[in-house]
Amino acid sequence: MAIAVALAVVEVAALALIWLSWAATYWSFDPQSYGVPPGPYLHGAAFVAVAALLASVVGAVRRAHVITITQIVMVVVICGILSSAKVAGERAYETSYRDACRSGLGCATAPPTP
Repeated sequence: MAIAVALAVVEVAALALIWLSWAATYWSFDPQSYGVPPGPYLHGAAFVAVAALLASVVGAVRRAHVITITQIVMVVVICGILSSAKVAGERAYETSYRDACRSGLGCATAPPTP
């Protein structure tokens, strides 16, 4: 049971770190600054989901049912977060880019993509 909780805590901490590193790109006092698209950070979060899926497989092989169930729940939760974070992240990026354009940054009509 302790291993299952420890794995879930590590996964939540990794997701929080990924989110904070993406959100930090938007923290600026420069009105012409805009953040980065969420794509690379969503790939990092998907990596956490894959790691949880692999941990559930290892738990199933070792007949540790608590770990298997906990990790499958984490995979479902992470995938749910990813599906909503993609839309919200792209919207935040486009809004930030538009605000930077309105403050005088010479911009094209669409935000740049990496």
